[in-house]
Amino acid sequence: MSKNTVKPGLRAKRAKKSVENNEFDAFARRILRAYARRVALGDVEALRSQVELTSELDAVTRLAVAGLRGAPNHYSWSEIADRLGVSRQAAQMRYGDRADRGGLDRRVVQAGLGVTVATLVAVFADHHPGVPMSSICPGCGYRYPDGVSDCPTNATVRPLLKARRHEDKDGLSRLTPDQFDDLRSEKTARTNRAAAKRASQPARRDDAPCLFDLSSRGGA
Repeated sequence: MSKNTVKPGLRAKRAKKSVENNEFDAFARRILRAYARRVALGDVEALRSQVELTSELDAVTRLAVAGLRGAPNHYSWSEIADRLGVSRQAAQMRYGDRADRGGLDRRVVQAGLGVTVATLVAVFADHHPGVPMSSICPGCGYRYPDGVSDCPTNATVRPLLKARRHEDKDGLSRLTPDQFDDLRSEKTARTNRAAAKRASQPARRDDAPCLFDLSSRGGA
């Protein structure tokens, strides 16, 4: 049997290099920017796939939050919300149980008719789509249909807050200028109502047979 001539130092198992999360973060950002540059060169068909990455990011963030909430970490919703820069309720609605997403914010449900303007302001701000508008509600994860900029929560809160905005001007001042202008916009309210009405009506395909088509075929 031949003698092993490999030096002992080279035979030792190499320690696995530890990569810090900030390095992962920087790498992911470089990949996304490179993807955008490739699309910008003229691949218009890839634009849809690039936009869909927002849904993927939302899904993997829920996985991360689930890990932080579970054993052995057991981080509270308040701790997670603090890192995300949102309220505890907004963090729980967006990244908690699937049944909560797209539902009415618990702060509004629990307060009922006694809801305060300050609570309405906080909820409206947490669920505001932002400028430019996001494709998903930052408060509950609701995906906006075409032409809609209110999730179910803000569709409920908007008219209430607008009607009661004079009751607490200090509370209203917590809204950003963009949020305040959007609250007062009649155009936004009309657009959301019209889009919601369209969404509630089943679309009829142009090539779908109608009563007259069927009767004419039967009589042929």
